[in-house]
Amino acid sequence: MKTFFSLLFQVLIYGGIIQSVFIVLLLNNKGVRKGRANIFLSVLLLALAFSISHILFAGVVLDHLSARVYSIGDPTFYLIAPLLWFYACELTGLRIRFSWTSPFHFAPFFIIIFLSLSLHELPDGHLSQFLAGNHRLVTIFFWITVVTQFSWYLALVRKRWLAYQQFMEQEVSNTENVSISWLRFFMAVFLAINLLFLFSLFAAIHFQPNVWLQKATALTFSLSIFALGYKGILQKEIFQPEGRTDDKSRTIIPPAKEKPDQALIDQVTTYMEEQKPYLDPELTLTSLAKGLNMTRSQLSQLINVGFGDNFYDFVNKYRVEQVKRLMTDPHVKNFNMLGIALEAGFKSKSTFNLIFKRFTGLTPTEYRKNLLD
Repeated sequence: MKTFFSLLFQVLIYGGIIQSVFIVLLLNNKGVRKGRANIFLSVLLLALAFSISHILFAGVVLDHLSARVYSIGDPTFYLIAPLLWFYACELTGLRIRFSWTSPFHFAPFFIIIFLSLSLHELPDGHLSQFLAGNHRLVTIFFWITVVTQFSWYLALVRKRWLAYQQFMEQEVSNTENVSISWLRFFMAVFLAINLLFLFSLFAAIHFQPNVWLQKATALTFSLSIFALGYKGILQKEIFQPEGRTDDKSRTIIPPAKEKPDQALIDQVTTYMEEQKPYLDPELTLTSLAKGLNMTRSQLSQLINVGFGDNFYDFVNKYRVEQVKRLMTDPHVKNFNMLGIALEAGFKSKSTFNLIFKRFTGLTPTEYRKNLLD
């Protein structure tokens, strides 16, 4: 049994290194979109693979490199968090623009290498004495900075996730094809790695260095390569407002302080009631603005302030009212609830059930039963 688990461990570890190269080639294939995002993900996967290689081969084929650059700790650990952050930003439409401040994201990586190499400039014998006398303190400092960095970037990713959720509610009326559950998945991987680093900090404080902790790190990184890599390949292109590709199109427009002209509110209300654009399941803020001969920003502020809703709720309230009307229409009396929902502009039964109950307090079945009674 021990031999089996040892073999399985080796397969997963070496498989992670091999898969990182394979996935990087797939991500950068000309037929794959999300080019800039995939560059960040590719560098991340290679960084994870390099860390695994160091854990496996330090003291064997990487002896000289290990002794000099890894005196304090693995500097590539400091690359993981900012690269994941850059990848999440690119996928949610927040284009990373490199400037003089960009290198600060990777400052810990360069600082740890500089400090490690500086130790070797000490006179002979001083390095070994320094590390022997302060090894635990140096290790604890290393893990504290790694955990702090990871926690900070995890907070940034979560903030970006919440902002993108808000953006989606201002742009689309159905979210089935623009789900951002993948971002929660990336945050979960992010958190798992951070918990491993946190445990490493705990171990550095209370225990002696353990080879099993290094192997656990290698295994976690290998599994992360599989998870992040294949999720990155399968991830669909993000939603972009029609005709807009700049970052400002993803900024939530702040509500105006003054209430819009009542004539504009009446114009939107009349258009929604007579033209019934909400029956189109692909209705977006951009397409509705075109139909009303308004700009996206004008319509967004009008809906936010004049109607007190975001775009998602504004449209789906009309769809719920349409469902209510269809429930009493003899022409669709034989339709099941899904059929009625699709007729009203919804795209899935699960979303329809959630929205209907949120606006009426009853499930569609309960509401229909009350009508029959």
